[in-house]
Amino acid sequence: MTFSSHGVFCRGIWYITEGGNRAPLREEPLTAKAPRRVSWILLFLLSIALISYLVMATQFDPRYNPHSLFGKPDQCAKCHVYYRGNLETARFMADCTDYCRGCHNDEQLGRSTHPVQVRPRDKYLKMKIPAEFPLDDDGKLMCLTCHKAHGPFLATVKAHPTQKPEPMTPPSGVSAYYRTYFLRVSDPVRGFAMLCDRCHKKL
Repeated sequence: MTFSSHGVFCRGIWYITEGGNRAPLREEPLTAKAPRRVSWILLFLLSIALISYLVMATQFDPRYNPHSLFGKPDQCAKCHVYYRGNLETARFMADCTDYCRGCHNDEQLGRSTHPVQVRPRDKYLKMKIPAEFPLDDDGKLMCLTCHKAHGPFLATVKAHPTQKPEPMTPPSGVSAYYRTYFLRVSDPVRGFAMLCDRCHKKL
């Protein structure tokens, strides 16, 4: 309650007190600050929308690459073998697949994922793995047997025939961008069969 020479303000209403009369003079609702509160809420929602848009726009920018961190020198030892202080880029750590699974878990990848951390010759004695598909230092399959950690995230060629383009507006002269899946081998017509046939065609 507030007192002044004009009256008393109580519960959002001014009352005249002269001459013993007590009648409402004007009403000032307690929700006077509501417009300001609504403005802050709208500003917050617009900020969230803007951030979401920028994230999406960045993701589908052809310069964007979620594997760009692999270009940093301090990341090399996560996958490659160091021997006597020297980096051997043709050799891979036996546990490098665990590094991949830090982002790509089994639930995300689904059941169609090829087995990893197994030795091909333990099951298929006649199987020959081409040199372009490296095994880890223990002779086992790994994610990097079929995928490259280094390379473009997007390309102008499909990785398989039913692949849909990324939801982005490509620059002039480019029809569309498609994810490469960082595959070592792919084909816009035959798709992933090009990759599988390198090892499985003689089985």
